[in-house]
Amino acid sequence: MFTVKGIFCPVNAKIVISCIIGPLTCLALTGCRPKPQDGKDLNNPETSETHQSTPLFEGWENPSAVFVFSGDESGYLEPCGCSERQSGGFARRADLIRQIEDERSWPVTAFDVGGILDLDRITYPQSKIKFLRMLDGFNRMGYQGLALGREELLLGPAAIFEAHTQLTSNEDFDVPFMASNVTFYGTKDLGTPISSRIVEVGNKRIGVIAIVGETTRKKLDETGVTRDENELKIDAVDESLRAALDGLKEEQPNLIILLSHSEIDESIRIAEQFPEIPIIVTAGGAEDPRLEPTMVGETMVVEVGRKGKNVAVVALMGDGNLKHEIVELDMDRFDLDPRMTELMRDYQNDLEAAYDQLISDDLAVSHSRSSTFMGAETCKECHKGAYEVWNKSRHSHALDSLVEGRESYGDAWVSRIHDPECLTCHTTGWDQQAALRFRSGFASLEKTPHLAGNQCENCHGPASEHVELEKSILAGASLTPELTADRNASMQELRLSLAEAKKNVCIKCHDHDNSPNFNFETYWPKVNHSGLRN
Repeated sequence: MFTVKGIFCPVNAKIVISCIIGPLTCLALTGCRPKPQDGKDLNNPETSETHQSTPLFEGWENPSAVFVFSGDESGYLEPCGCSERQSGGFARRADLIRQIEDERSWPVTAFDVGGILDLDRITYPQSKIKFLRMLDGFNRMGYQGLALGREELLLGPAAIFEAHTQLTSNEDFDVPFMASNVTFYGTKDLGTPISSRIVEVGNKRIGVIAIVGETTRKKLDETGVTRDENELKIDAVDESLRAALDGLKEEQPNLIILLSHSEIDESIRIAEQFPEIPIIVTAGGAEDPRLEPTMVGETMVVEVGRKGKNVAVVALMGDGNLKHEIVELDMDRFDLDPRMTELMRDYQNDLEAAYDQLISDDLAVSHSRSSTFMGAETCKECHKGAYEVWNKSRHSHALDSLVEGRESYGDAWVSRIHDPECLTCHTTGWDQQAALRFRSGFASLEKTPHLAGNQCENCHGPASEHVELEKSILAGASLTPELTADRNASMQELRLSLAEAKKNVCIKCHDHDNSPNFNFETYWPKVNHSGLRN
């Protein structure tokens, strides 16, 4: 047993680790996935065969309290769905919590260490809509706290306070924003963020604290969001954390958990400086977290990964031991919780209500070419052979898949027809990686039906100038040297080599997350239209 600054904590120093990637894992380290570097996943994100039959929580006998930890979701409310076996998502996470609570009858709660939005899309109106729905989802799953991280704080104090006010108007909402070293508008009396809280899990009283690390604060400083301390102030970690720990003394918790929105190295330093904290959950890890926690003395530093593919589950056992397991949220062991299907339906309804704003010209971006998008039916007039190949391909039905979904989803599928993050690769005329519409790109089936599906110009670029030149020639325009030069230039601009397509074009949609099995040499024959001129 050990003591947290005068707080009695009946947790034995012995830590039991549980790996879940197969029965040979603990015998052979080669069974473990290599740690990804630079935040990139080195492995196929699809569920491996070992997960299909691997039981959860082997040897866990009647825990006193179970904690599910998540973070760094990067906007992944659900995986894209383009690849059926993608892991992750709120629906499977909710089913995990249901299994723990209902099937095993273990007392459970959950916390998120922050970073739930896509950093590159923080300013998008869609991100603010998603932020509220993700918090709604946390509440439906039984979460009891969200640590403010870099992404949340980039929304700004006004947006966070507005979300707090809106969500807490529902008396059943219990997912407070947490950060012991963050102050909005010069006062701690706004009700958000809170420094710490006590939650009861089973018959245990658990103290939870959250901090924004120095590494995170420095990144925020670079954006200018912290330039006015009267609006947003982030204090030093050590002083704030010590004050929060002291504030928990009178509460006499059985266990203390720190949600550290920091890089891993900083969380390890905090563990060294505050050995009285048994569990530190850290942000800033790789996409696939380490299967074993980092032990710093008696402190367990827990990683949660990125994009919501995995969660960390930690149990306080009856004998005072802690057990730990990284759980990949695969389709073989976890169903789609109907509560999260309803959440997705609510989210898509939110997007539909705001759709005019989401596709407005104010948000649209300019293409590097001056041409506009014309649509495949226009291309067909001269390129009949290429059109027929496209028309028989799945590219031509890309928008249909947003409405119909996969058969395996059944009634759980919710149409994404108003979701810009899906439309970007299922229609024509969007910047696929940024999920922003080009000014002449697809807007809706009502306004731009000719740009539905993934068409010619997504690869070759907008073709209006080429079309105008060809029409003028067909109408009898004289082939002057100037017109010939313009014509050749327009055709050259639209030409796409196989090497360029393989390196820079297909990957915009067939990336590692959305199309993990993509292989250019395998896929290209399905859409090969080289040399088809009529």
